[in-house]
Amino acid sequence: DWRGAGRVDGALIRAGEWWRTVTALTLHGSLRHLVGNIIFGAFFGFFAGRLLGSGIAWLAILLTAACGNVLNMLLLESTHKSIGASTAVFAALGIVAGFVWRGKLMAQDRWSYRVGPIVGGLALLMYTGTGDANTDIGAHLMGFLCGFAGGMLLIKIRDQLHNPSWQKVSAAMALALLIGAWFIAFQR
Repeated sequence: DWRGAGRVDGALIRAGEWWRTVTALTLHGSLRHLVGNIIFGAFFGFFAGRLLGSGIAWLAILLTAACGNVLNMLLLESTHKSIGASTAVFAALGIVAGFVWRGKLMAQDRWSYRVGPIVGGLALLMYTGTGDANTDIGAHLMGFLCGFAGGMLLIKIRDQLHNPSWQKVSAAMALALLIGAWFIAFQR
């Protein structure tokens, strides 16, 4: 039972099953849900990879999305359950917006340019992050906010981002975290 073993379940996460914040990112309710997350995830992930390098980008996306799931779960009732990679999709968007804004990668001569990454990120969040009654808007928002914070923090290591060793280690850590989370989930 993949869904039962891996979904975000507020009561179980509060009881210590932290891995659900990661495994839930790989579960989807339908083919449409999966395809939408792949398309938008690849789009925003591409830009995160261009800024940070692929390994660091995917580790940052995974960690900030897991943090987004934790925050969303803490803000909602303990009975809250969710699945999907959309938290990671919006974490990737947040990482790009936070990194570009904090790194001043856009022209700074007018106030509209200074706040452009923030406004652009929020506009994309509102445009693509809302949907029907099954959409977990809180997870989208928390993913974006955690990603934004992560992007701002990654500016501090900007000079080391394209070190091939860091990229390889980060990619291996992301993969190990994902596999390890599922391994723990099925051991329970």
